Amino acid sequence: MRMSFYTLLIALILLPGSSNAHLLEPLATEIADTPLAGRFLAHLEYDYAEGDYDNEDFSTRSLGLELEIGIGDRSQLNLEAEFALEEKEGDHVERGIEEIAFGAKHRFHDETDRLPDLAFLLEFAPGAGLNRDEAEFKASILLTKNFTPAFLTHLELGYILETENGDHEEAVENTHLLIYNLAPMVQVIHDRLMILVELNGESNFDEDDHEITLGPELIYEVKDTFLKILVAIGLTDEAPDIGIRVGLSRFF
Repeated sequence: MRMSFYTLLIALILLPGSSNAHLLEPLATEIADTPLAGRFLAHLEYDYAEGDYDNEDFSTRSLGLELEIGIGDRSQLNLEAEFALEEKEGDHVERGIEEIAFGAKHRFHDETDRLPDLAFLLEFAPGAGLNRDEAEFKASILLTKNFTPAFLTHLELGYILETENGDHEEAVENTHLLIYNLAPMVQVIHDRLMILVELNGESNFDEDDHEITLGPELIYEVKDTFLKILVAIGLTDEAPDIGIRVGLSRFF
């Protein structure tokens, strides 16, 4: 008897998940899991976005590098750098170092039948390159919950404080942002293919400014290497009209 396409698809989805599936981090959402002690997870990411804001066209092309270092069963250190290949707003174009950041993550609760994995993340980005007059501090709570062996959801809720030197040497301008990222994921092919949707938001309530995007993503695994592709669509005027992210991650 021939197995139908839908029966095959359901069988693939219900296959038992692997430990690597829990470590497949979406491109724009932090997860509660951490690398094992002594292991390194390296990320390389290319990001393109375009749109218009305040009646002016803009586009960005950037390259990001990140290294996650497992320092215990529940903790990791992060090192990040982002390079602007081209930032274009109207006729103005900039290129150079966009950000250098340092961070730490600690998982303080392991998943149970009722409660998810819980972790906190702290990151600091001092002024550097194109943003030498700015600094950023980020604090997030991370949740990961497995609902079936092949279906899980990541949630990130966080706060960002941005500081920028004003027109006068002693003046400092502070910006307070709320971030919220959600990524439900399905393992379609055991140990090979994940399909997910990312909802990513960043809100400045002082200025009623909300940058929200939504888009599908694929994560394909070959041994310890992960290829990730995200297409994000802007849902608000402040968000880019469209963004494309391509990432490559590998364990060492």
